[in-house]
Amino acid sequence: MSNQVNEADKFLMQERTDSFDDYYRSDLTTLTRFLVYLGASVEDAQDIAQEAMMAVLKQWRHVDDPQAYARTAANGIFMRRLRKAKKERQAAKRAWIPEQHRSPFVSFAADAESVMQLLRTLPLEQREVMAWTIDGYTPSQIAEATNQNAATVRSHLRHARASLKKQFVRNRNTAREEE
Repeated sequence: MSNQVNEADKFLMQERTDSFDDYYRSDLTTLTRFLVYLGASVEDAQDIAQEAMMAVLKQWRHVDDPQAYARTAANGIFMRRLRKAKKERQAAKRAWIPEQHRSPFVSFAADAESVMQLLRTLPLEQREVMAWTIDGYTPSQIAEATNQNAATVRSHLRHARASLKKQFVRNRNTAREEE
């Protein structure tokens, strides 16, 4: 009897793993892009996305919304890395290490430099909401996935959009003046 149960568990696990494989292939690129929107370099985004996918796989049987779970996990990993990098920068300043010897965590993809420059002007909370929004999530879905109040998410989104609009207009006017 226990052999039959083990075989059934293996079958169910295999079935669930196969659907994870499909999910993985369909969401890895968009998860990586989500992290780039948050401010990670392409290389760091790829690394964090892989780590987040491992977290999804470990909880696969219990996850109802793997995309939201992956983004929440990725966001947590990214934030931990940012905090660690900040601590390292502060320690480096105290140790009087010249700037050229410090390696910054966040760098931006060359092909999206202008968008990334605009996004990085935003406070972290607004940038996070914009990354989720750009990735196709509604404010209600973002609120649920990040354990925030939906009104707070909408407020961050409204402020982020207003700030980005001002920045865009300012950049466009500067470009016109230069012509």
